This record gives sequence, structure tokens and C-alpha cells, in this order.
Amino acid sequence: MSPVVAASWAINDRWAVKTSIGLDQITSASTDNIDDHVSSASRVDQRTFTTLEVVRDFGNQTLGVSGGFSSEYDYTSGMAGVAWTRNFNQQNTTLAAFGRYFADTISLFDINGDDQGAARRHTTDLSLTLTQILGRRTVATVDVGLSLQRGFLSTPFHEVIVAAALGVPDDFRVAERLPDARDRWAVGLRVNHSLTDWLVERGGYRFYDDTFGVQAHTVESETHMRLPTADEQWMFPIARFHRQTGSRYFGLPGTQPLDTDFFTADRDLSSFDSWRYGAGWKWVGTGGVTLGWLPFRSIEVRVTRYERSDGFRAIASSVGFGWGF
Repeated sequence: MSPVVAASWAINDRWAVKTSIGLDQITSASTDNIDDHVSSASRVDQRTFTTLEVVRDFGNQTLGVSGGFSSEYDYTSGMAGVAWTRNFNQQNTTLAAFGRYFADTISLFDINGDDQGAARRHTTDLSLTLTQILGRRTVATVDVGLSLQRGFLSTPFHEVIVAAALGVPDDFRVAERLPDARDRWAVGLRVNHSLTDWLVERGGYRFYDDTFGVQAHTVESETHMRLPTADEQWMFPIARFHRQTGSRYFGLPGTQPLDTDFFTADRDLSSFDSWRYGAGWKWVGTGGVTLGWLPFRSIEVRVTRYERSDGFRAIASSVGFGWGF
């Protein structure tokens, strides 16, 4: 369960304030086993987060500053950011840039659940986006992103079964070890094209690479079809395919020597293909539908199934409401 509330206020013609607050909550037996206080029931873990952004409009460009904070059972994070946008070519071209800095504190629980103190992690995210109107029916966007991470990047309660050797027994388990620096970059292209007044195609491609040796290609598509109703309603199938290579530090259980500098058994760093498919429905209102005193402006529902070539399966659903007052 991950409810998020986002709001925006236009203070005047020049100033606006945007904020969001959210809560992620999970319940699982594996979460209960992270530390050494094991109960007979599943543990409930939750993450709370909030952000605040102030934006100033200068006519053909905007400048915003933001801050945020999130907290979970085993970490806390603070964020500061700046964002800039500028319109060119009679507002047919938009260039946007943002930078965010995250300072994290991670509680270290080892593979036996023992508390090993805390460690720090620092992340800098930079992004540049170019949006171009290509015609009356077509809009394209190019994104380039860079992320620099420094500090403790391992997950201390992720265990690795190392290879048996002289002095190393079978089924010997240690905590994963990963470098204390990771650079990631990605470039993506998104295109929205109105084939007709009732059929809109939204597609995209993204390439990803990092210094852990992971490379990935992602292709996604949503075909929005307007329903023949008096109000504005849309149905759309959802499809996404992702293929990535494994990190040079990943290995199957029992295959990695103990004297290796770095190793992990985290499947998210392995080589795999994944598919996400499903459907969505969206209603766009004109202020005629209310819940209490709030006039709804939009309702969107999405249901997707996720499958991965290593056997992982999941079903996700989301409901979003937009309203004005």
C-alpha cells in the first residue's frame, strides 16, 4: 500500500508551491527477520516521505528549489534540489534541468540480525530534458540522466553463499560486499502521437549503464483510446519490456570465492528479462462530479502484472484522484 497526496498552489501569477506526502507500508515475515528481534508474526514496515517545492515564474522560464525527507525502519534520508525550465521557439521547445542531492543514514543489521551501527550514503542526481513539439499531433521528449553514489552501497543483511574451498565449509554464508562508489547514467526517448482525435499512442525507449557492469534496454507503450461517452473517458493497454545484463559482482549461490573483493547474490543485479502488461482507465472531468465539497478533475485506475525470467511474479494496482478547490 503506497498512498501519495500531491498538491499545488498558485500563490499569484509568479509564485507557486508544490508539496507531496506519502506512506509506503509492507507486511512480511522476511522483513521481521532483518534484525534479531524475531516475532511469531509478520512485521509491518513503513516509509514516510514528504517534499516541498517553491517555484518562481519569470515569463519564459521558471526556477524552483525543493527539499524533502523520508524515513524507514533502517534508514533516513534528506533531499535538497533545484530545477530550471525555459521555453524557446514560441513555446514549441522546452529545456529543463534539475539537480538533487540526497544524504542518507543507513542502520546496519548483518545477516544474523545483529546491529552493527550506522553508515552514510550520498547521492547526486542530475537530469536534462528537451521537449519538442514536432507537429499538431506529435510531441517528443529526450531525457539524459546521471546519478553519482558514494558511501555504503551494500545491503548488510543480504547474504551470499560462497564457494567451498580449503578452510571454507559448504554452505558458508557472508554478507554481500559492493564498492563504495557507483555511477549510473541513462538516456531515454518518449513520443506522444495523436493518430486520431480518439486514438493516442504513447511510447518510449530507455538505455541504462552503470559502473557495476549493468546495462539495460527498456521499451514501453500505452495506446490511449477514447470511449464513445458524453464525458471524457479513456481506456489503454499497458506494455513494457526490460532486458538487462548482470553486474560483474553477481553470482549464483556457491559460485563466488570468499577472497573476491566484491560479490552479491541480489537478483536485481543479475541478468534477466522482465515484462509488465495490463490495462488502465482514465476519466477527465469538467467539475461536475464532486465528493463532498471537492470537485473531481480526474480519476485514473491501473492494473498490471509483472513477470521476470528468474521466476518472480507480481500484480500491482493503483488508483489516482485529481481535484481542485
